Formats: sequence, structure tokens, C-alpha cells
Amino acid sequence: MALLLAATAGAMVLTQDLRHDGPVASSIHWKTRSDRYRVCFRLTRDDTVQVSVVDSSDDVVSVLAPAQPLEGGDAAHCFDWNGLAAGGLPVGPGTYHLQLELQDADRVAVSGERVTIPATGGSS
Repeated sequence: MALLLAATAGAMVLTQDLRHDGPVASSIHWKTRSDRYRVCFRLTRDDTVQVSVVDSSDDVVSVLAPAQPLEGGDAAHCFDWNGLAAGGLPVGPGTYHLQLELQDADRVAVSGERVTIPATGGSS
């Protein structure tokens, strides 16, 4: 019985060590401007982060900021997207999300918050 308890405790420690801790960002908001989309967020901890926009298939369409150190906590980080893909052409109609690639935490997270570009232009 003691061996079973020790094995169970060991497995729990290993599982906790392999698991990533909690959410990586909070307060993620898209705002529409006349010629661009602004996305703001807060990180739960300091990290080196690449900020990208991805389509509904999670393919990167635009990198808003290459990997750079960002502060966690109350610091808000805001980035503008002009609605263009990496090649400089407008993206097609669809739903787009924020992707954060956290290098220090070795994680990639895609936001549930989204911006939708309809076929006629604009956003919702």
C-alpha cells in the first residue's frame, strides 16, 4: 500500500511538472479604427513574445511584432494591424485571432477573441 501511495505521489509530481501553468494572457480586446485594427492584452508573467494574427486555420497571416521581451502583470501591450497579410495584400474575408508565441514558457496560445472581416470590408 505504501508503495502504491509513493508511486501515485510521484506520478502527480511528474504530471504537474509537464503541465503548462494557466492562461498566458488576459484582457484581450480588438478595437476597430478607420484604417486598422488594434489589439491589446496583458501577460500573466514576463516573457519574450512574438505577436501574430492568424486565420481560422491558425495559419499566421501577419506578424505584428517579432519576438521581444514584454512585461507581465498590469502592463497593457497594444499592437496595430492594418488588415494586410505578410505580403502586403489585404486579407480575405474571414475571422482572425491573436496568436502569442511565448519563447521563455515554450508555449503558443491563440486567443478566443477575434476580429471578423466581411466580404464588403470593415469589421465586427
